[in-house]
Amino acid sequence: MGKILPKTKKLVLGASFAAVLIMIIAIGVISTRTLTTYINEIFLVSVLIVLVPSAILDFKHQRWISAIEDQMPLLVRGVAESQETGMTLIKAFEKVIDNKMVSGPLAKEVKQLVIQMSWGTSFEDALTNFKNTINSPIVNRFCVLVLEASRSGGTIKKVFTATSGFMEEMKEIDHDTNAQMKPYIIVIYAAFAVFIVTAILLVRSFFAPLAGTQDVLSSLAPGGGTSNFKDFFYQNMMVSALTGGLMAGKIGERRVASGMKHSILLLVTGYAIFLVLIPPGWM
Repeated sequence: MGKILPKTKKLVLGASFAAVLIMIIAIGVISTRTLTTYINEIFLVSVLIVLVPSAILDFKHQRWISAIEDQMPLLVRGVAESQETGMTLIKAFEKVIDNKMVSGPLAKEVKQLVIQMSWGTSFEDALTNFKNTINSPIVNRFCVLVLEASRSGGTIKKVFTATSGFMEEMKEIDHDTNAQMKPYIIVIYAAFAVFIVTAILLVRSFFAPLAGTQDVLSSLAPGGGTSNFKDFFYQNMMVSALTGGLMAGKIGERRVASGMKHSILLLVTGYAIFLVLIPPGWM
């Protein structure tokens, strides 16, 4: 578990798009008929090639961020209590680390903060570097609050004492917000399930019995019969899964990138159900 640099994310995303482009060109060169016959499957595989690596990197990065944010109240409280005993700011940070009041990635970042200040870097510059390195909402709010108080001439010790309770309140608010948003994510999954059931019922109970009446089918779907309707539902299912998943991420975690895992789950589940219950025209 560690920080994933934005440059790494961009490189992986670019490599994924390049892989998709090479795959499509290779299939088109080998057989254009294959490209048109398996267009839905190629679209599915292409989307997964783009989403899966980026989703894995984003998941690892968010775990790193969450591990830091969960321990930020402990860090602030520990520094505030240490300063109450008369310790300097550097000594207060060192005591928090030595007493293992914080651990994991936050302890590593605090050590870097202490090293920078021990080498002569000002507290404001060191805290700004700390803020830019982590770049999470809770850490950013904390650092901005402390930096503004420091620049306005406030006592750092009093700022940390006052901020310790504020940090815990922010975490509670975030947890409450996430809990309140979960029902809306369930609504997105329920809407997708309704679409799946409706599509299956239409194809199996309405369009399939019309397979023998080509005149009726030709007027509804010229040139393809029931296969045209299957392609229509397959394509709509994949678009709905992709957009619905991204929307779930935005609603649930306030980040569109967090919705990639939802999109992958909906895409794979929806395609597997369709493959079994309404097989594509090429089967």
